[in-house]
Amino acid sequence: MAPSLTDLETVVLLSELMGIYAVAPGMEDGMFQRDVPLTDPSRILSYLAAVGPRPGTRLVRRALTSACVRSGSPRETKLGLRLSLRSGLGGYGLRVVSMNEPVRVCRLDGSFVVGTRRPDLVVTVPGSGDGRFVAIEYLGSHHNERARLVEDVTRSNELKAAGVSEYLIRSEHYSDLDYMDALIDGIRRELGQPRIGMTRETAARRRALRQSLYEELELIDGVVWRGRERARRRAERLSQEEAWDLVPVEVYETE
Repeated sequence: MAPSLTDLETVVLLSELMGIYAVAPGMEDGMFQRDVPLTDPSRILSYLAAVGPRPGTRLVRRALTSACVRSGSPRETKLGLRLSLRSGLGGYGLRVVSMNEPVRVCRLDGSFVVGTRRPDLVVTVPGSGDGRFVAIEYLGSHHNERARLVEDVTRSNELKAAGVSEYLIRSEHYSDLDYMDALIDGIRRELGQPRIGMTRETAARRRALRQSLYEELELIDGVVWRGRERARRRAERLSQEEAWDLVPVEVYETE
């Protein structure tokens, strides 16, 4: 499929294949959970090596470097990509350490039994050598159920007691670019990465890229793949706008 997809669509598709979910429009949440992923990076690389230089293999190999591993939902995939892609692609440039992998905690129910929690994402900053990281949990609509509300607080407290900060993101936060920008700045500060100074023009250009990435990810539903068609329409629109800029302005003399 890669030759007919955009790079971003290929990354999203690979993330589903290596995730613990499957897009299923007919189901209540539009997806169902898998016990184990269909594949993983090493198996995909082995396959690419076996088939040789065929159309699409280079595209898949490139996309594999950005794809999420063990994502638990389409929204987790999109959040993971927004966090991890480099700034030139509209991302925040964080490093995703793991997704839905166990973190050891001590239960706070009086038993103090050692158990595990599986944060949606564990992230750090590139080049971090001190081992600092934070957990991020995306709270979908099912987290509004009373039992889940209690479970979320319990999980967050257990992670905090184990020395792991957890940040919670709801859909309202996810769609608010100003909030996300501020949140990531706070995460960077906690992880010891100073804010990088940039010109106003650079800051505006990067913000526009972040907004564009958010909007394009929202259009990828995992069922209909039309990214190339959208890109073609954008290119045609821009071409038409440039053509209008080149139309000479006629000056009429008035009597």
